[in-house]
Amino acid sequence: MTTEPSNLRRLPWNSPEGTADYAPHGLVDHIADRTEADIIGRARNDAAYALVMAQRPGVGLEELSRLVSKLAGHVRDVTSVADMREERLNSPAAKALEGALRAALGQH
Repeated sequence: MTTEPSNLRRLPWNSPEGTADYAPHGLVDHIADRTEADIIGRARNDAAYALVMAQRPGVGLEELSRLVSKLAGHVRDVTSVADMREERLNSPAAKALEGALRAALGQH
């Protein structure tokens, strides 16, 4: 897991150099949120399709191989989204908000 620079959000795409890309919160949050949702949606749809294809009589090994490769890419992308969301949940601002809410609710 990558550590998020203070006050920056890791984006669900890489820089032109292939490294993690960051932007200040607020500037591209909506686009990044929609991109993450799209990544998850594509993975969900292709997983359902793969399950149907795996049960189809006569499906070829080549076609199944392409599906497995595609699903492996989706797993990589979805785990990246999960890592980014974990980073945001564990950011200092999120932890401070959690502490304030717990204190306000009388929880520890």
